Amino acid sequence: MKRGFHGSWRLVPVLVLGLGSLFGGSSLVWGTGVSDLVQGYGLAPVEPPRPAADFALPSAGGGERSLSDFAGNWVILTFWASWCGPCRTELPSLERLHRSHGNRGIVVLGVSVDENRTAADAFAQQLGLTFPQLWDAEGRVGSLYQASAIPMSFLVDPQGGIVAMARGARDWTQMADLMDSLIGRVPPDPQAQAVYAENIQLPSVLDPPTADLQLSNQTPRVGQEFYLDIRLRWAGHMEEYMPQPPRVHLPEGVVQKGVTASTDSRDGAQVVVYRVTLQADEAGAYALDPVELRYRPRYATEETSTQILGPTVEIQPRTLLGLRPRTLALSVGGVALTALVGLAARRRWRAAKRSEPSGFKSQYEQMMTRYTEARSLRMQGDGAGFALALLGLLAQLREPDESESREAEKLEESLRYGGQVPPVTELDRLEREVGRRLEAMRPNPDAAAREALLLQDGNGASRFGVEEKA
Repeated sequence: MKRGFHGSWRLVPVLVLGLGSLFGGSSLVWGTGVSDLVQGYGLAPVEPPRPAADFALPSAGGGERSLSDFAGNWVILTFWASWCGPCRTELPSLERLHRSHGNRGIVVLGVSVDENRTAADAFAQQLGLTFPQLWDAEGRVGSLYQASAIPMSFLVDPQGGIVAMARGARDWTQMADLMDSLIGRVPPDPQAQAVYAENIQLPSVLDPPTADLQLSNQTPRVGQEFYLDIRLRWAGHMEEYMPQPPRVHLPEGVVQKGVTASTDSRDGAQVVVYRVTLQADEAGAYALDPVELRYRPRYATEETSTQILGPTVEIQPRTLLGLRPRTLALSVGGVALTALVGLAARRRWRAAKRSEPSGFKSQYEQMMTRYTEARSLRMQGDGAGFALALLGLLAQLREPDESESREAEKLEESLRYGGQVPPVTELDRLEREVGRRLEAMRPNPDAAAREALLLQDGNGASRFGVEEKA
């Protein structure tokens, strides 16, 4: 029994190597405990290792370079972009690792997913990057490696197998000991026969969070707060990603007032809703773009990010009393003009005070006051109130033998019970008619003075008549 057990135990390494080859991974690496090693340094192990996909891209130094050009070495394949904030943090540490281990079989290979190569080259030059840089303008290789969120890195062994990956920025200089251990367990071999695949089968946990965007108001006004709701969601368990507040790249003229968050879970997906409060200082169209989604994946020590297209908001001019500036100016001007007309009329009435009969003077003045008030209602946009006020004046201005027209009765009924506002032509007609009748009613100061003198003769004889006889 014991001899049989020991005999079978000798077959275990052979079985492990055989199973590794069945999965197309690096059997040599899988059998050396590399998965436990990389996980101890915060990388996500790929068990069993998956064959990397070979590719060729334009190189910053000219021509094209391929992943297979570096076969036989340990390769840190990292995807980045010039607009990625975490990439700016991570890339200098990769540069230091390249300088310390580049001649020992550790290759750092950068792939920029920038659409603009000029921006990518300027960014790399600004950071002083000297390790090989490739340019993936169309995102073909990034899509192949499912690098939808960056920075994202893959650790490829000398035989072409992906043994670990990392999402989010990290300090790679702290992994110098890890690199030394990897070199010691699986030394670089220029003669190694690397195996690559056309497609990569990565664990589903790599599905990055996505988001839906919704504006609370598509056309807010200047100075009015509005909200951008960002629904960040992802499949799997909550602990697989630690979401961070998104970053909205705001144009000049739009400011962020605050951010709130709420969580939800539905249809097997985790959801975090971020509400970003915004405000604009000037009217115009503003693109709230891009929106940078930020989160920290499992095994990562730093956050990662991806960008999505943001909406455009149309900021309307500031208004007062619900009116646009031009409309408001016209309305205010109309009210002011009406007030001036009323003031001038009042002065004329006061000039005739001394000679007008008190009863006649009071009635005319009251009607003119009501007429002025009615015109103010129209200037304020109250067409129904304006029409009712004029109909009331017409009822008093009609002659005793003059009956109210059927049209006027219908109009008054529609105003009082139907809530209908007459058309502008009808309002103009009413205003002209009342104005004409009031003008005809206007007192003549000279005639009023003569009438006052006549009334002062106690015998009913005119002083003017006595003087004429004399």
